[in-house]
Amino acid sequence: MIILSFTFILVACTNENIDKEHLVYIEDLGWTIESFHSSEQIIIGDIPPEILKLDRAANITFMEQYIGKELTVTNYQLNEKDLEGKNYTAYIYEYEGEIVGSKGVSSAYSGIFNLADKKGVEESNEELQKKAKELYGKQHD
Repeated sequence: MIILSFTFILVACTNENIDKEHLVYIEDLGWTIESFHSSEQIIIGDIPPEILKLDRAANITFMEQYIGKELTVTNYQLNEKDLEGKNYTAYIYEYEGEIVGSKGVSSAYSGIFNLADKKGVEESNEELQKKAKELYGKQHD
């Protein structure tokens, strides 16, 4: 009984900072939140062209609409893991209390991805794993 109570307290403390709207948003995209990481106010400045190019390649286009505006960005560690076995990170952007977009970040490849494209992320991971196995197999022949 004591162990069960302790486990419940740990889970409650871990989840106390998870915004309910964020939880629903992330789950609607097919992901699950492991833990809250941080939240901060940022002003979107001029976005460097190389960042815009990476965002567009990942089909993330909302940032350009908010240049010069203050957004709240909250990030969460997700339960899902990348190719290196590290948890993905989700960034949720809000303007005036409304969610305006999100990004996912992986340490295993080019960095950012569109959280709305979970299937694409999973397919890319499978493709990268296949290529790695082919390359690894050729090196040891």
